[in-house]
Amino acid sequence: MAGSLKDLKVWQEAVGLAADVIRAVRHTSRREVKAVSDGLMLSAIALADQIAEGFGRYSAPEQRQCYRAARRALLRLETELAVARQADLVSAAHLTHLSHRAQLVGRLLGGYLVYLDRQVAEPAAATRDSARAPG
Repeated sequence: MAGSLKDLKVWQEAVGLAADVIRAVRHTSRREVKAVSDGLMLSAIALADQIAEGFGRYSAPEQRQCYRAARRALLRLETELAVARQADLVSAAHLTHLSHRAQLVGRLLGGYLVYLDRQVAEPAAATRDSARAPG
């Protein structure tokens, strides 16, 4: 695991993705689309926030819950980006770039979740094994 939050690769990538989303939509200041651009920015920030929250938790089940919430935030962000592209609020080039970054964050999150799932499963397996052992 990383020594500090800033060392955590998934957090670094999520923060970079959020910054790229903000740069891509901040020019959208028309009142009728401001809610969409604000929602995109909030979703991108929520993704990084959930990863930070997970890093700050002490137990694997709590961390897993936060990283799962981050995965949901990532799915929400990808959906909002697709809608923004369909509405011509985000260019195709921006969407391609943001999608690649989102995929990387998704892969990193998936890796953390697999690791945490194993951490949660090991104590449960050890408990089952000790219950079966002849005493």
